[in-house]
Amino acid sequence: MIEFDIVLDKIGHLGRYQIMLCALTYWLGIPSGLHNLASVFYAPPIDYRCNVPPIDNATVYPNLNESDILNLTTPYKSGKYDTCERYGYDLSECDGTFDCVNKSSPAIKCDMGYWFDTTEFTSTIDTTWGMICDEKIISTAVTAFYFAGMWAGAIVFGYTSDLYGRRITMFLTNIGALVFGIATAFAPYFWLFAILRFFVAMFSHGSFLSMTVYVIEISGNKRTPTGIHAHTAFAVGYILASLFSYFLRDWRYFYLGISLTPIPYIFFHFLVPESPRWHFSNLRDDEGKELSHKFAKHNKKEIHNDVWEEAETGDVNKESLERKYAVTDLFKQPRMRLITCNVMFSWFVISLMYYGLSLNAGSLSGNIFLNNALNGVMEIFGYFIVVALMDRIGRRILLSGAYLLGGCACIGSMLCAQFADGNQAVITTGVTMAFIGKIGAGAGFGIIYNYTAELYPTVVRVNGLGVGSMAARWGSILSPFVILAQDYIPWFPSALFGFFGIIAGFLALLYPETNKKRMPQTLEEAELFYKGLLEEINEEKDDLSDISTVSGCENVSYQDYEGEKNDALPGINSTKL
Repeated sequence: MIEFDIVLDKIGHLGRYQIMLCALTYWLGIPSGLHNLASVFYAPPIDYRCNVPPIDNATVYPNLNESDILNLTTPYKSGKYDTCERYGYDLSECDGTFDCVNKSSPAIKCDMGYWFDTTEFTSTIDTTWGMICDEKIISTAVTAFYFAGMWAGAIVFGYTSDLYGRRITMFLTNIGALVFGIATAFAPYFWLFAILRFFVAMFSHGSFLSMTVYVIEISGNKRTPTGIHAHTAFAVGYILASLFSYFLRDWRYFYLGISLTPIPYIFFHFLVPESPRWHFSNLRDDEGKELSHKFAKHNKKEIHNDVWEEAETGDVNKESLERKYAVTDLFKQPRMRLITCNVMFSWFVISLMYYGLSLNAGSLSGNIFLNNALNGVMEIFGYFIVVALMDRIGRRILLSGAYLLGGCACIGSMLCAQFADGNQAVITTGVTMAFIGKIGAGAGFGIIYNYTAELYPTVVRVNGLGVGSMAARWGSILSPFVILAQDYIPWFPSALFGFFGIIAGFLALLYPETNKKRMPQTLEEAELFYKGLLEEINEEKDDLSDISTVSGCENVSYQDYEGEKNDALPGINSTKL
């Protein structure tokens, strides 16, 4: 098998060809970002009340404003109007006077439909299908169902990407996101809208997942900036959602607009080759070498025969490379099992925080378009901080710090909201703390993608990202229900995000450091890496190879050496995670 990192040492880990490929494939992050946060704009918080004709008829009651109408018709409970009910007096008796008004009448459910404030949004799924009051939980469940689609995409396309390649998976998932997205915009029924959104999530997330692995694999030791900036592309989609929604205030036009964004990649795709690392890890060396020469040519480099001789590793278990791997393989090796459990918890927490804070943008004080865009800007800011620091202080400390920053900021935001008591300075501080929490959550999401890809060997790398993403979906599925709980327990969402963020921050310290380490390719190499032996063994193996060549001891094998090394280190199995 060919060690692709050695080839990259000769042709450049991030030459101009890889930069171009990253730029082209990053496009896949934009539709993913748009769709993931689309509910902020197709189901935004919107004022509504019962239809109460003729009291809300300006011809009959020309001097009433909206506040007057609420006061005359709507029960006031727990410090706010209950706009799902009205006073039960007979509206047909209202004839321009207020003799018909009887606030002592028992409250009844809205019996003549609802009035919606369409000043900001001309149409939402709430105005189209009445997803308010008793139906609000259904709308929340549909958002959760979307994240379940991402879960399915992580499993299905994690498997296909490892089995059939990154390139074909990126193309097919991009087409799927385009087709199902357009269909969603024209859905005539709410149940069909929900099903189509499930498939949009499945394909768009599969596309983003495969793209992230692709850019990491082609950039070798420059995988930190390329992997992190995959999330920058996602955040650009996040920001563009504000732009699309600002100009397209009808939810169907908005959804159609964001669903057309996969089209450019259809043309980009023909310029994007398969990952050479994927070819090598599947023992397709001839194809991998051909692509490597293409990379070298575009980077104005050459690969000579001595490079292939140096990159050839004859001690790998070819049987393990030839077999096809599944998610279950992540739990068979003892140390990989512990790593996987921690990875799943990390992804669950960061997704819960990230989507909880993102979906809550419409509830923050201020303009919904600006708040959403600022969330995206804060996220990009966090990614640039991560790129600047990740190779300097390492993944483990930075990931832990991101979780702790996000968790503590959420706790601070909750305390400000609870004790503001109308003080605008404290309210503003609380909103600022929420934005800081988003920086931590966004940075943590970027780091955990890269970190997870580096923790797992090539043969199960996308499966590793897939199981992490699957756990993340549990967090994202839960997040809209946590936000809904805010209507009943205002402090609960931020407190929950903060609590889990702090716990995950401390558990992140248990990961092995991957900074500036070569990524393992097989399960056996991964176990050695978790033990802290892989780099040491590779160095000593090279020394042994030199000695064998010089002394004529060609029959000395690496397997013999490895056995002797393990005998010399009887306590190695006690190495911690």
